[in-house]
Amino acid sequence: MAMTSSDNAILKSLNDAQRRAVTSKASTVAILAGPGSGKTHTLTSRVVWLIREVGYQPCDIIVATFTVKAAREMRERIGKLLGEDVEKKIVLGTFHSISRRYLSAYGKRIGLDSNFSIADDGDSKGIIKRICERHKLTVEPSYAKSWISKRKAKGSQPTTSQKGKKADHPDLLKGYEEYQEHLQRSNLLDYDDLLVKCVELLQKHSSCVSNVQSVLIDEYQDTNGIQYELMKLFAQKQGRITVVGDPDQSIYGWRSAEVRNLYRLLREFPGTDEVSLEENYRSSQSILDISLRVIQEDKRRYQKVLTPVHAKGARPVLRKLTSSSNEGEWIVSEIKRTMLMFGGMLKYEDVAILLRSAALSRHVESALGKAGISYRMIGGHKFYERKEIKVLIDYLRVVYQPENNDAVARIINVPRRGIGEATVKSLLAEAESEKMSVWTVILKHCRGDRKATTNIRAKMEQRLSSELMRIINGLQQKAADITASSSFSLVDLIEQLISQLNYKKYLEDEYANDHETRWANVREFVNLVSEYLQDSKNTEDDELPEVDEVEQSRQDTMLGKFLANVSLASDAQRGSGEQDQSSMITISTIHAAKGLEWPIVFVPSVYTGSMPHSRSEDIDEERRLLYVAMTRAQALLYLSCPLYGPQGFSNKVELSDFVAPFAEVAFASKGPSIDEPVIQTIGKILDRDPPQSKVIFEKLPPMTSVEDDRFPENPFDPKNSDEIGDARVPRGVKRQRTGPSENSKAYVDGHQWDREYATTMEQSSAFTMSSLPGFVSVGQHQHTIAAANKAKEQAAAHKPTITKGTNRRPADQKSLLNYVNQGPRPQQAAPSAADRSAFSSYSRYQAAASKFAARTASEPANTNSTLPQHKLPVGNQLARPSGPQPDNENRKRYACFSSSPTKPASPDKAKQEVPQDDPIPLARPATSFHATTFTAVRSQPGGSLYFAITAAMNAFGRRLPTLAPSAIGRNVFYSTRAGTPGSAFNWWRGMTPQTRRLALAGVATTVVVDSVLLYEYGPKWFGGTNERDA
Repeated sequence: MAMTSSDNAILKSLNDAQRRAVTSKASTVAILAGPGSGKTHTLTSRVVWLIREVGYQPCDIIVATFTVKAAREMRERIGKLLGEDVEKKIVLGTFHSISRRYLSAYGKRIGLDSNFSIADDGDSKGIIKRICERHKLTVEPSYAKSWISKRKAKGSQPTTSQKGKKADHPDLLKGYEEYQEHLQRSNLLDYDDLLVKCVELLQKHSSCVSNVQSVLIDEYQDTNGIQYELMKLFAQKQGRITVVGDPDQSIYGWRSAEVRNLYRLLREFPGTDEVSLEENYRSSQSILDISLRVIQEDKRRYQKVLTPVHAKGARPVLRKLTSSSNEGEWIVSEIKRTMLMFGGMLKYEDVAILLRSAALSRHVESALGKAGISYRMIGGHKFYERKEIKVLIDYLRVVYQPENNDAVARIINVPRRGIGEATVKSLLAEAESEKMSVWTVILKHCRGDRKATTNIRAKMEQRLSSELMRIINGLQQKAADITASSSFSLVDLIEQLISQLNYKKYLEDEYANDHETRWANVREFVNLVSEYLQDSKNTEDDELPEVDEVEQSRQDTMLGKFLANVSLASDAQRGSGEQDQSSMITISTIHAAKGLEWPIVFVPSVYTGSMPHSRSEDIDEERRLLYVAMTRAQALLYLSCPLYGPQGFSNKVELSDFVAPFAEVAFASKGPSIDEPVIQTIGKILDRDPPQSKVIFEKLPPMTSVEDDRFPENPFDPKNSDEIGDARVPRGVKRQRTGPSENSKAYVDGHQWDREYATTMEQSSAFTMSSLPGFVSVGQHQHTIAAANKAKEQAAAHKPTITKGTNRRPADQKSLLNYVNQGPRPQQAAPSAADRSAFSSYSRYQAAASKFAARTASEPANTNSTLPQHKLPVGNQLARPSGPQPDNENRKRYACFSSSPTKPASPDKAKQEVPQDDPIPLARPATSFHATTFTAVRSQPGGSLYFAITAAMNAFGRRLPTLAPSAIGRNVFYSTRAGTPGSAFNWWRGMTPQTRRLALAGVATTVVVDSVLLYEYGPKWFGGTNERDA
């Protein structure tokens, strides 16, 4: 066949790898297509090539997909290339819809009624639940349903994982047998039975597919065992198979999908032509590179590469937040920022938030709601599952197939007919025990042929006969006469049903708050049926081609086709049509987002427990799931991980191991700076015209942050800080550090690092305030500073130089001798009047000292005369505050200690220990061993070494927690000095062993200190000369 110009146009639109896949002459072709590599374009081009170039008839080609949406998209593409007349002849659809067509046409060959109905998911759940209750099976109905589905999906050949397994639970086998018997009795097939029965048909009657020349499978990596067998049976005559898939995107293992089917195909068909599509037309280079780093950690994957076509683009982001609520708020703030910074080039419809599970959407939805941003949920509540629509569909199902017990049970009391749930359950149990349908039980009871064991009162029976049975019987007669060309259409049948039910009034009575919305859905359902009839005027798309000597059944009615279309169109949701889709953000699970793409993608909750999921049994599939989510993004990719999960601060989480090994080097820690180069690059990736920067910034609202800076890059951990939730507990003021510590990195090779700058507060001691009233000029301020510096220099010149001795004491530290024996020093000259006026802090200090001295001049001093006095080295110091002493018996004792004071001794013990002839004051003025500003005690020449040691012992005694403040030093020395050693012995006997050891340690310390002082300074005190000084 000569190649036409249109064929040339098709081949020109393909790259080298795609062209080789399309024109391959091998019987079996395996096209390994990564994300964004143009697999759908390649598959549709191969269909066109087989029809135009190879010469196959359209009706002899089977194209199987996994979703209704994918089948519709492929039909549209093929229709544009070949025309609608040719496209409608191709057997194209999902595995389940193709199987239904074969069963409807040839099902009688295996004893199947051609008017069978399809049990949806709700029907299967209800049937299995009743079986478990009736037979008292010890298995959960949900688990039993999953087990039955997986058993059917595995096909006839057991896989390696099934070999060696222990026998299944007997209750599961019992439930399976009862379930299949119920379906057969009710003329029902569930979704899995569509495939199982079709395999049975084609195994026994291969002539049904003897005309098939080629079979093409889309998303081959998602096939399970029974679908693999079905694929081979479709192609059993010629053996021509083309599969398109990507093992890295196999994410439906929980639905029994087997990624090993690729290796199984290569093993069973050794001449398979493998073609890898390695050019990615979707994502930027940065997104593709980091996605490959994630998937390449799977060492068992089929090795292949992807080559980016687009530029590098913005770096993907891995954002860390404190909590899930903060994560949702950050997503909203970043969406707003990107919308503003791209100046209308991107809209809300370009943003998708992909979740590992739908349960994670709560915080995201809450944040979007607060911001007033609308969104849509993919995989949410389906149009056909809404209550007001489900009732109408169930009525139609009973009209078409009255033996459907679950459908009858759902409509028997809608509208209300006085039949309660107990009566309905009793009817179901009676029907199943008698091997009859509920409709048959009701019909025979109302006609008097058989009395039901269920208590059906006369009023119930009257309403069942006059309402339910009358409506169903009347509609059954009219439905049988509906054809594509009849005047009475399916729309008329539904309108008549709505009218006879008085459905609008029923909705008003049952749903007073939202009956208008529900009624609008009903009208939308009628429009949907009308559109279906328009699309199906030419019924060739639902008919199989004629096969020689193989008779087909033609009993499938228009109502039956419509109900089958409703049951199989599970992923084809009906939108409201009123909301502008361009103003809606998409929230979806990753599974539901398969095959879709968006310019901006957010993947929140990338932590262990969510990704991989805590209940997942296949870690490699969880890795592939993240890979699929990341490769949905075209231009901007955001991943985020909170420190704490949705449960709050009791649930700390860790970053997923899928990205943790390279998170620091591969991801950006915050959103990109959206400047002109970034906008231009993204415009090229999306093939859109980028706006000018001037236009963007002119439209920015005032005070808009153009960076991703609302949340910190490194969030705080409330459990490891003084912060609780979003509230922060204020900390105490810390002393300013003016230099690095010796352990810090500022010390390099033993040298301290000197900064070349100084902060303002480090120079706070040099702050001045002019003493002149009014405005102070800069010149006067500089003169004041210079005068103050000069006064400092003069004071430093008069300060005596400290010579470093032979001991290890620092040069500026005073010794104990300076405290004990210090003579009077000459007063330093006071600063001049000019200097005092310049140095205002000194003036304020002198004023305060004068006031204090005038107030205390008339008050008697309360200083112990035996206390040596000393004076501070600089300036005139203030005297110790003194005042009238209150009664010692009634006053409250206070003392200045460096630590908490000890408990006072008992009065009896104090009287026994303190001698009466030498009373010691219980309260003395607080003293200190260093110079202070407001407390100064002048020393007397020739002070006593004895008193210094006594003071040291007093301080030591105050450190003992079990003694009174007067315990050790004071009692030992004063009692001995008074000649009353008995008191000391009594005191000694009253101490605990631990206290005695501490007292002996204090005495030993005193002896050592005394010896050192005598050795160091004795010659000077007694007029001698130290040998070391000689």
